[in-house]
Amino acid sequence: MAKQPEAKEMKFEQALRTLEEITQKITGGTESLDELLVLYEEGIQYLKICREKLAEAELKVQQLNERLGKDMPQEDGNG
Repeated sequence: MAKQPEAKEMKFEQALRTLEEITQKITGGTESLDELLVLYEEGIQYLKICREKLAEAELKVQQLNERLGKDMPQEDGNG
């Protein structure tokens, strides 16, 4: 059975590194079909973590940009 990674405790870089390792194993051509299926399932889980972490980062950047936009004085265009 595939490992169940803990998304909240894992950093993006760690999940991405693990996903890359899984990809190398899958493309290596030395694993059995059963092993490939387990690796694929694990890869999907790590891919989901990466996507969630990226979405969280994007939201945070949007919020920061909105807050910065409100805090900065508006230019009047007269230079």
